[in-house]
Amino acid sequence: MLTPDEYMSLMRLITSERESEGASEALRAEPEPKSKPRRSRTARAADKLLSEAFRQANQRYRLKDGSLRKGRSQSDIARLAQKLRRKMK
Repeated sequence: MLTPDEYMSLMRLITSERESEGASEALRAEPEPKSKPRRSRTARAADKLLSEAFRQANQRYRLKDGSLRKGRSQSDIARLAQKLRRKMK
């Protein structure tokens, strides 16, 4: 069993070792974020078509003030956008 004085001196020794050369930098250093894998050309092209289709679908199903037309929902817009994208291919 350690006395309180022995315990405190042991803790001081441990903290001083952590603060020694390089140890403090290694503790502070954050891991570098992993880069996302590059998307394929076809996937990027499909995204571009779908974004254009969403623009057209939103134009059809929304009023001038931006609200949805009566009886339409966002799922209707998404469904129409997918249909328009298939036609664009």
